[in-house]
This record gives sequence, structure tokens and C-alpha cells, in this order.
Amino acid sequence: MRCRALNSFLPILLLGAACAGAQDDGQRVHRCVGQRGEVVFSGLPCNEASLAGIAPEGSPNGAPPADSCPASYEELRDRLSSAIARHDANTIAGMMHWRGVGGAAANERLRELRELVRHPLLDLASGGGLQVRTGSNTTGGVHEHAFGVEEDAGCWWLTW
Repeated sequence: MRCRALNSFLPILLLGAACAGAQDDGQRVHRCVGQRGEVVFSGLPCNEASLAGIAPEGSPNGAPPADSCPASYEELRDRLSSAIARHDANTIAGMMHWRGVGGAAANERLRELRELVRHPLLDLASGGGLQVRTGSNTTGGVHEHAFGVEEDAGCWWLTW
């Protein structure tokens, strides 16, 4: 009798375990700043990433070094303009403040950045943040995105 009762509950227990694993909302992206101002993206919280010895990789051609951050609003603006001109969404992602952004939201934001840099820069206006206009009046239309800007840990970051 006990075996029958156990056998009838075993599929329910296995289904519950499978459902619990499927409810994971994705890995969080942590953007950490090291002692020398280097920037590191990791799936680990910043204090754990530094203990694991995770280091930033080299920069693509023409991009600022990956181990430095914009030290002023003007430098952030210049780097953003340069990254759009190079069609370099990864550099813009490196200038984003990713605090508290989960995996699915990060993927969506990266998709938006890739779409933004596919087109030529039309305008980059300042005023409380940075308003970007890319595209063309003749092909594909004009794309606009307003970034927030904030200073944290001696660096200037783009926000959503």
C-alpha cells in the first residue's frame, strides 16, 4: 500500500521540481568598476566577480579602452557619438548602467542598441540626458532614443 501511495506522488514531485527550475527569470547582468576604474560585466555580483578574478577584455578598433570609463559628461557624449558612427552597440552597452537589469530585459535593451546603431547619426542633443536621432528621411525613417545620464563611482553612465 505504501509503494502505491509513493508511486502516485512521485510524478507530482518530479513535475513540481521541473516547474520550479523553469521559473528562473534569467541571469542578472552586473556592471562592476574595479579599483583602477576598469569595467567588468558579469553574471556574479560585483564583490564575487572580483574574487573570481574576472577581467575585462580588449577593445575593438577605434573604441576607447575597455578598462576605462568616461570621466565627464562631455567624454560620455563623445564616446556615444563615436560608437554610433562605428555601428558599435557593444561599446554603448559598456557605457550603460546595468544595475538591477535581468537577463530578458538586458537582451531587449541590447536589441534596441543594435537597431539604434544600424543607421547613421543625425543628431545628438544634450539637455538633462542625451537624445539620439539616427536614420534617414529617405530609407527606413528616423529612430530616436533618449538616454538618461548619471554619475556614479567617478564615471558617467547612460541610463534608460
